Amino acid sequence: MSTYAAFELVIDNNDGTFTPVASQTVHVYDVTHSTALADTASDANGTVPAASVAVAVGTLLRFSFLLANGICGFAENATT
Repeated sequence: MSTYAAFELVIDNNDGTFTPVASQTVHVYDVTHSTALADTASDANGTVPAASVAVAVGTLLRFSFLLANGICGFAENATT
């Protein structure tokens, strides 16, 4: 069992500002083992909460989202 840290889900406005992405489904993918994990979601402020996952410490996870207007993004982080 390992964990990933909370993070902010935001869109870069290309002007030095960011817009939080609230209440959005976030897909979690175990890159190390090529396995989809359970989805999570951002809260009303765009924060994706920290969580425990059933993978080994150091596993690389990819977090991704897709909005209805075609905006998408992803980030990768190793578990601790």
